[in-house]
Amino acid sequence: MLKTDEWLSLSVVGLVVLFIFLSISFYTFLIGPNSEGPQTIIEPSSSFIQIIFLSVGPAVALSFFTNAVSGERSKLSSLLVISSGIILIVGMIYVSFLIPQVKHIELPIWIANTPLIFVVFGILLFFLGVIKYRKSTQTRNTTLDSN
Repeated sequence: MLKTDEWLSLSVVGLVVLFIFLSISFYTFLIGPNSEGPQTIIEPSSSFIQIIFLSVGPAVALSFFTNAVSGERSKLSSLLVISSGIILIVGMIYVSFLIPQVKHIELPIWIANTPLIFVVFGILLFFLGVIKYRKSTQTRNTTLDSN
């Protein structure tokens, strides 16, 4: 049976995957059919803020919460956080190739630089997972040495 921090880390992975898929669909919508842009008028800032606050914002908060709360360190939990960081980095690299294809809408500077911003968050998640993994191996080694 999984522990609480493992379930929370699994939800971090799910939220990161949700953010990647929502970002890809958002930019694909902005590209439009036949690269002609969307057929309706859209204000991209408010739409993308909703995507951020529904997916990757809670993922980053949960990863910090999991790291702070989990008393007994779990290797599975730390591996899940490491994988969510890698997924976020790879997904944002893919999204960065979609942005130049948006031609008919003037994107705000922060939306155009979103992949770079979230690659930094992916690196942060990766290093947070590595730190958790090292602590879990140190905790396990000290308990084995004391026995």
